[in-house]
Amino acid sequence: MPAITVGLPAALTSPHPARDVTCEASTVVEALRAVVAQAPQYEQRIFYGDRLLVVVTLNGRHLPSGQIKETGLSAGDRVDVLLPVAGG
Repeated sequence: MPAITVGLPAALTSPHPARDVTCEASTVVEALRAVVAQAPQYEQRIFYGDRLLVVVTLNGRHLPSGQIKETGLSAGDRVDVLLPVAGG
């Protein structure tokens, strides 16, 4: 499995600073599960059961939620987790 980096924003890691987690994963959802395995305190902020609670980018490009389970990763990829924003 390729080594990738997952960026977690301060809004998600609060009260701690933003952090990057390095892990090995073949797909984006595997990467998110690997992050939760390393830092279980973020599980309820990222997942609700099998439902994803965050927005994800892959190498700076928004990744639609329907593609997260099937999108493969290559060595050196960067997955960033963002909190959704609502309002008007």
